[in-house]
This record gives sequence, C-alpha cells and structure tokens, in this order.
Amino acid sequence: MTNNVRLRKLVEGAGLSQPAALSIFNRGFGIMGIKDSTWKGYFCDPSTTRFRNFNDELMVHAEKVFKPLQK
Repeated sequence: MTNNVRLRKLVEGAGLSQPAALSIFNRGFGIMGIKDSTWKGYFCDPSTTRFRNFNDELMVHAEKVFKPLQK
C-alpha cells in the first residue's frame, strides 16, 4: 500500500474532511506547512499531473497525528 493510500485511509478513518485534516496535519509547522494545492495532490489519482507522492517522512507525521483520531 502506498503512502498516499495510507494517508487517505487515515483521514477517512478519522472522519475528517481534507481541509480539516490539513489544518491538523500542519499544526506546529508554521509557515513551513503544506499548502492546500499540494495536499490535494496527495489525494489525486496517480495518473494525473496534479498527483504528488507522499513521502515516508510525512507519513510518519501523519500516523502520529491521525492514528489517535481513528474511529
């Protein structure tokens, strides 16, 4: 399973919209947080030009943030 799929499952499992998930994900990053357009790219179909790969470092942070929110 790719990091992008894992991210999608974590966000869905937490019952969050993408904007809410991004807000929670970016806490503590300040101005270095992920931009909305980049975040949306993580959820796109890999065959599109908008798709962005969600790297391992970001996945570690996503698991730390979203796993406690799983329903």
